[in-house]
Amino acid sequence: MDGSLLFVNKTQTSRVLSRSKACERSAILSHVQNKRRRHEAEASQSLKPWARLTTTLSTSDVSEITKTVEVKLKFVDHDVTTQSIKISADKQKWQKHREVTEKKLSPATTASKSLSKALQPSYNTSDPFHCTIASLDAGTHAILHITFSHASRVNFLAESFAPPEKLLQHAPMRHDRMFQLRLKRCVEDEKLIYSTLAYGSSLLGWTMGHFHSGKQPEYFLDKALRAVRVYLSTPGYLVDDWLLLSMYGLAITEMWNCLPNMWRQLPDRHAMASKLGSRGFSACRMHLNTLLQVVDSAGGWDKFDPYVLDSVILADKFMAITSRKPPIIPVTWDPGPLPSETLGEFGIAEEELLVALPHLGTGFQAESLAEELNNILRDLAAYCRIASTAWSYSSTRPNMEGWLFRRFQAISYRLLCYALDRNAKHLERCISLASLTFILTSIPARGPQMSAQDVTLHLFDLLQEEQFVMGKESVPDGLLFWLLFMGCVDSEPSSHRLWFLERMADYCDKEEMTESSFEEKLEPYFFLRSRQGARIPAVLEYLGTMVKGR
Repeated sequence: MDGSLLFVNKTQTSRVLSRSKACERSAILSHVQNKRRRHEAEASQSLKPWARLTTTLSTSDVSEITKTVEVKLKFVDHDVTTQSIKISADKQKWQKHREVTEKKLSPATTASKSLSKALQPSYNTSDPFHCTIASLDAGTHAILHITFSHASRVNFLAESFAPPEKLLQHAPMRHDRMFQLRLKRCVEDEKLIYSTLAYGSSLLGWTMGHFHSGKQPEYFLDKALRAVRVYLSTPGYLVDDWLLLSMYGLAITEMWNCLPNMWRQLPDRHAMASKLGSRGFSACRMHLNTLLQVVDSAGGWDKFDPYVLDSVILADKFMAITSRKPPIIPVTWDPGPLPSETLGEFGIAEEELLVALPHLGTGFQAESLAEELNNILRDLAAYCRIASTAWSYSSTRPNMEGWLFRRFQAISYRLLCYALDRNAKHLERCISLASLTFILTSIPARGPQMSAQDVTLHLFDLLQEEQFVMGKESVPDGLLFWLLFMGCVDSEPSSHRLWFLERMADYCDKEEMTESSFEEKLEPYFFLRSRQGARIPAVLEYLGTMVKGR
């Protein structure tokens, strides 16, 4: 070994060999593994004190030692039969010596020695460096830590309207057990580990701007897709959580890979995603449709862990937002509003809800909107009051946490479907999109923030249509001000944001705007100072610059 290399002492909690060169890391791993194998080989040759007291199950061990040597050992009733096949001349003497030695040993000792071959692993599930079904891709196992990291887990809390400070707490959440089971299952389930690695590789790429070991998501997607197809083609295959999660991993990865906005840190991937266009969405829809058929044939979502449905809901929602097509999963999982007695069980007093966010959504009461849209807006306002009260407590029960997630997603689905309904009025569709923007910008996670950009672009396109450009559909000043603000509230840079800011500048010409007056105009609609309030100073600064330049 190169004497210039320095071994770095690590603890049991260390996951990577930091401060090490690539060649040094390779040398360390090679040294450790070789030393372990030498020790096991030496230990297997010594007679164990308990060898004569043990028995051996019938088994067979086939191992190709060299290209010209193949030895097959069979154990039946402790009788050992050794057959030599293709024994080369230089190995014959060694073979005869071994046969003589084995005859002198007891049957139990012989079995113990023969089974020692299983204790000398190489590229199999016993090898600690190749310890999963993804043997030749063992170096990519680090991606699993990204997939099951704290940031991924708290995503379900963020999608339940949890405030940012709650996400920083490493408190248990309702899907912790399923996270652990999924990680353990990856050891032996080829379709699950490769779909999970595809998910993790894509997640690492669009969040951090690089890929682990240079392997891009398509490498794992191909292996995962083949494994799923082989599994589904097997007669009598079992429909379980792991099959559905494998199909979900394929769907979400295909969707991420075709979104140009998510790959700005990687120009090559950005260009590739732009070329893919709708083809990626077609693949995502295909996987979700197949998943839905499998679930229906198995008896419905109640047959599976709630973690599966929660994951699929998010994938379906984001794909529908970006593709501007209705979601695939029917909203049969909406838990509905909370009855008064259930509120009491969760420790929420109705008196608290009466004083929580008193102005939220009241501005829509003056508008003559369709009953369906009015119901959705009232449900959203009621949900925000319940959620803000529930998350203000020190802890939240798992069943309450589940209701907050499902109800929030169901309202998002309803708003999106209403916005996509071409039979609805243009103004009502705009209100639906602006309300959906409020939801997405209230979620402290990057994915929803980027989806908000797609929604505001959709809102921009609607406001460019003839009904608004020609003034055929009048919009009250307060409502229009809220629509324009929601168009520029997303945190991601976009070309259409300038258009919304220019329209808002007209209000600054009429009166001087401050943060407090800005909030007063927005509060009757959907606006929360704790969620969208941080964007007001930047908007005001930009508007002030535009007004001075006129």
